[in-house]
Amino acid sequence: MELNGDFYLKKCSEYTEEQKECIEKSITLLEDLKNEPLMMLGKIQSGKTKTFIGTIALGFDNGYDLAVVLTKGTNALSEQTLARMRYEFKGEKVKIYDIMSIHTNLTPFELKQKMIIIVKKEKNNLARFKLFIESYPLKSNKKCMIIDDEADFASVGFSKNADFFDIRKIASEINDIRGSLEECRFIQVTATPYSLYLQPENFEIGAEIYPIKPAHTVLVPYGEGYIGGDYYFNHDVNPLAKHLFMEIEQKELDILKVSDRRVFKVEEVLTHSKVKGLRKAIINFIVAGTIRLLQNGGDEFDENNRFSFIIHTEIAKSSHMRQADIIFTLVEQLAALIEQDINKLNELIFESMEGLEKSIKEYGFNMISKEELLPEIYIAIKERINISVVNSENDVKDMLDEKGQLELRTPLNIFVGGQILDRGITISNLIGFCYGRRPQKMQQDTVLQHSRMFGYRKKEDLAVTRLYTTTELYNQMVKINKFDSELRRDFELNRNNNGVIFIRKDKGGKIIPCSPNKILVSKTHILKEHTRILPVGFTPICKTKLTPFIKKIDDILAPYNINHVQQYECEVTKDVACTIIKLIYETIELDNEYVVNMDTMLSFLDYFTRDKITLVVREGRNTKKETPGAHRIMNAPDNGTQDGVPAKRAAIDDPSLILIKQNGNSADGWSGAPFWWPVLVMPKNIKSTVYAEEYMK
Repeated sequence: MELNGDFYLKKCSEYTEEQKECIEKSITLLEDLKNEPLMMLGKIQSGKTKTFIGTIALGFDNGYDLAVVLTKGTNALSEQTLARMRYEFKGEKVKIYDIMSIHTNLTPFELKQKMIIIVKKEKNNLARFKLFIESYPLKSNKKCMIIDDEADFASVGFSKNADFFDIRKIASEINDIRGSLEECRFIQVTATPYSLYLQPENFEIGAEIYPIKPAHTVLVPYGEGYIGGDYYFNHDVNPLAKHLFMEIEQKELDILKVSDRRVFKVEEVLTHSKVKGLRKAIINFIVAGTIRLLQNGGDEFDENNRFSFIIHTEIAKSSHMRQADIIFTLVEQLAALIEQDINKLNELIFESMEGLEKSIKEYGFNMISKEELLPEIYIAIKERINISVVNSENDVKDMLDEKGQLELRTPLNIFVGGQILDRGITISNLIGFCYGRRPQKMQQDTVLQHSRMFGYRKKEDLAVTRLYTTTELYNQMVKINKFDSELRRDFELNRNNNGVIFIRKDKGGKIIPCSPNKILVSKTHILKEHTRILPVGFTPICKTKLTPFIKKIDDILAPYNINHVQQYECEVTKDVACTIIKLIYETIELDNEYVVNMDTMLSFLDYFTRDKITLVVREGRNTKKETPGAHRIMNAPDNGTQDGVPAKRAAIDDPSLILIKQNGNSADGWSGAPFWWPVLVMPKNIKSTVYAEEYMK
């Protein structure tokens, strides 16, 4: 392999050793793969584009003449990719085109140069590229690599109808393009690979279909300073995550959706309680951005002192205009307070400073003094705030900087939008994110890709960063992140060479295999070695109704507690365990539809237990409903050493069941009576399994 060619040699100094290893491994693997796809698996906002640009450069030095970059089917991402390519290959001997604006009379001289062509995954773009291939002698004299960016989006090839597979339209067009070029290699780039790994390997649909399921996977490394899901949603990994989440009630997001003056008048934005979450978010952003500007030396014209805030709650353009109007009005009224009621403004600023100071100090930085901060905040309110609606794809190209990112025109930039602000779009120095999208199907990859706050972040920025969303959505994102992290870890450790098992319950209650192309995360569980399954977020019924059920459970367990102690282990039949679970669920009311329900718990017991199951019984516990200080729903009634060790020791080929009897004191948030809390521990000897309560047909 040529590592000192004109293209790669100039760029390789920009890459770490790990990134260069990934790039060079990718080109090596491509030579052997022929028609099979190579997966470049990275993390969201982690530098996947930078890495595949290096792959293009190295490919150009090693016989490749044409690189085709397939982008998500929006003008926004297409324009960003085009701008990025022109920036990265500026001054190089390579022609870069958008397929929809490419010249129609290219000369032989132009055709013999290296080319990068940007093609949206959209029917007109793909048809235009197919015509381009036909119009010029590209089939046999151009060695081509096709890079499918965000490869799980639109280019997933098949949907299952009954017992056969149909190829989808966009995937069919991409398939035809792959077949049109005699020497073509195919690279898939994504951070959410699950639907690609679930593609069929063998199928008969009456046409020549090139493989879509990845044959090999290379991991795109992420560098120091990368901030991903664990930082925001895993409080065990990052205790400072407690500062990031700020709750906004769903009813407030509903108000921001449509204009109804009977509910809320825009001119009341400064005082109305129904928009207190958005008001707090905007004021926090102004104060936080000003703190960061002063920490960086205070030069408002320094391009490093540009900070951003995203509001991404709705798809509808009318909602975006309403939200922007509310924010414009809020900023105008804040500016008016500078002249009319400075004490009222200072009160709002001091409230924000108090909240930000806690995280700033815990991150190890000093807080800017009020005397220094207040004058700069006044200037920021009057001069430094830019509010942009980003929902017209035709206008996005005018909003991009030379690197293809949304341009930060002022020190404080607020972007309001919908789908254009999701996967692929890069926004620098993001310190505030108001998220309220509630897709009908909480799909794993969709919600993850909305997380624009991932990426490379300075610690100083993180100290003032805030995520504003509903508690329900935050809890779902916690679950999504856990799901993603565990599956990704398996892919990284090559544990999924034989795939992931997907199961569901059929109408008759039997557990059967399933192969969804999209993972519905709202009611999905990943089951691995010693995974714990338990209801989190429930309320015991009133004492008078609760007591008879508790007595029945106690009576079932009594014969096994021969020494009359509060801690013991015993073995029972599957039927006995199922009876106990049914009685426990009679005693609790689930707080929402996402809590592990009785059917799910019974399904796991039945599917994974051959005959008998070990019970780990504990009584006399005083677990609180919410974690002290953080006010999050308690998700760990079991003690890892005292309860978890014996449960895992017993769960080898069959699961074990931890039964914890809580005293249920009112002071701990319960109903004032004892209740049982079950924790099912999966066996050690199971393959990675995904159970879907809801099945996407």
